[in-house]
Amino acid sequence: MTKDPPRWSNKRGEGRAATWLREHQNYAGRDCLIWPFSRTPKGYGMLGHEGRSHYAHRFMCELVHGPAPEGKPQASHSCGSGHLGCVHPQHLAWASNSENQLDRRRHGTAQPRRIRRTNEKTLAAIRALKGIMTQAEIAAALGIAVGSVEYWQRHDRPLQRPGTSEWSRRGRRRPERQPKQAA
Repeated sequence: MTKDPPRWSNKRGEGRAATWLREHQNYAGRDCLIWPFSRTPKGYGMLGHEGRSHYAHRFMCELVHGPAPEGKPQASHSCGSGHLGCVHPQHLAWASNSENQLDRRRHGTAQPRRIRRTNEKTLAAIRALKGIMTQAEIAAALGIAVGSVEYWQRHDRPLQRPGTSEWSRRGRRRPERQPKQAA
C-alpha cells in the first residue's frame, strides 16, 4: 500500500500555494484564474513563501515577467479583478503607480475620491456629532475622509486657511519678512 505524498512541505518555499502558482504560470484560459487559498479583507490572494507574506498576484507576476523593473513596482491587472483574487498570468503586468491608478479608474475599481476642504459649517457638524455617530458615519454623511473627522474631533483649534491669518498651512507662525535694501 503506497501513501500519497503530503500536499504540504515544511521546507521553506515549497508550500501548496507557491507550488500552485508555479503549476499555473503557463495558464492560458480566457477567464480569470481565481486564487483558491487565503485572501486579504480586500480580496487579494496572500501566501507565505520563504518566511515572508506575499501577494499572490505579485508573486505570479514575478514568476512570469521577472522582477519588477525600475519605476514600475506594481503588479497591475488588465482584467480589473485583482480584488476578486485573479492571478491569471496573462492579466498581470508591471506598471507604475499612476498607470495602475488609471487602470483602476477604467475598470471602476478605484476608491472614490473624497477631497473636500473643511469649512466652518462642516467643522461645527463634526464637533456637534461627536459621540452621537461614529467617525465613519460622520465622514460618509459629510462627504469627507474619516481621518479628517478624527483630526478635528481630537484637536480643539480654530479652522485656519492660508492667507487668512498669520498662520501658515502647517500651523506655524510665518516669519516676518524684512524689506529688501537697495544695493
